Amino acid sequence: MSTTVDPRIVDNVIQWADYMYPTIQQYGVGAQLMAESEWQEWAGGLLGLAPLAKLGVPNAYQFTDWREWAMRFNDVINQGS
Repeated sequence: MSTTVDPRIVDNVIQWADYMYPTIQQYGVGAQLMAESEWQEWAGGLLGLAPLAKLGVPNAYQFTDWREWAMRFNDVINQGS
């Protein structure tokens, strides 16, 4: 079972990504997010993990707010687990 972290309760996207790393690893090896300004590139890389792509995780480039994207990401993960 996947565990998601509500992005509204963390300080920044790096913290959220760190908390989410064990869940993301269940779908394949994901890179660690190192800079807040690169969240869309990092999130786009998750689409390269076939199991996540199959679930239909959202395209980060369609969002300007990382929290909105993360909420949608969590919805997809929770529905797929």
